Amino acid sequence: MGGLGNQMFQYAFGKRMALINNTELVLDQSLLLDKSQPHELVTHRNFDLDIFNLTDYRWATKDEIFAYNGNPNATLLHKISRKIRNILIPKKLVIQKYNKFTEEYFSFKKNTCFVGRWQSELYFVDISNQIREEFTIKQDFNDEINFMAQKITQHNSVCLHVRRGDLVSSSIYSTSIGALDYTYYEQAIKYVKERVNKPTFFVFSDDIEWCKQNVILYEQVFYLDSSTSGKKAEGHMYLMQLCNHFIISNSTYAWWSAWLSKNNDKLVVYPKKWYRDEKFGNPNMSPDSW
Repeated sequence: MGGLGNQMFQYAFGKRMALINNTELVLDQSLLLDKSQPHELVTHRNFDLDIFNLTDYRWATKDEIFAYNGNPNATLLHKISRKIRNILIPKKLVIQKYNKFTEEYFSFKKNTCFVGRWQSELYFVDISNQIREEFTIKQDFNDEINFMAQKITQHNSVCLHVRRGDLVSSSIYSTSIGALDYTYYEQAIKYVKERVNKPTFFVFSDDIEWCKQNVILYEQVFYLDSSTSGKKAEGHMYLMQLCNHFIISNSTYAWWSAWLSKNNDKLVVYPKKWYRDEKFGNPNMSPDSW
């Protein structure tokens, strides 16, 4: 469920659990395929992990989805047969409570369906090298992306990511997550400038025009628009990873771009208050080094 960044967290946790338990990883995209809610309230997403060369998983069958999740519209006969099958081969449905990291989820073994955000590297830190390898983007880029990649590597680059979009327009996301105030970016830019020698800022956003009008930078700056995004935003994720340092928004997409960066000396600035709604608060959202 969710966009690319959220899907990456879910995959990473699922991959870790499959490896530890010596079993297969099975993915269910029912929530992605469900477009029943109004798009103005809930952003409709698609499966985006195909920007990577992931092969060690399979899709859940309709029978498996029914076995774990049930179906309120199923016939009485189907409901009875489901109960009998679950007695013979016990299956667990585990739904993550809120968004805080807890090791209790590691205690579940095979035949478990996990539903949640899993937004912390602590859920997969013991296989982090493998996750980094698997999240290598397929590089079939256009000339604009390749040109900007050269620019980024030629400068002491700072990725500045601004997420707005549905965090502003959706009545659900604007209250539960909420777009960051410009004060955050102002303080973050000042913090980075005090620590980074001659920074060049590369601004990425789903509302680049807002950034041009509101993100005040007196240093050299490049604003990256949709021409370098790619079909599934893989272009921007690739370019962001090339940067030396990061100012990220409350976006899991930006989180992963910073985490996947190969610069061992990177400076990463992130918002402590990731969610506007405190019940989603996650003190383990980002690594201690950030």
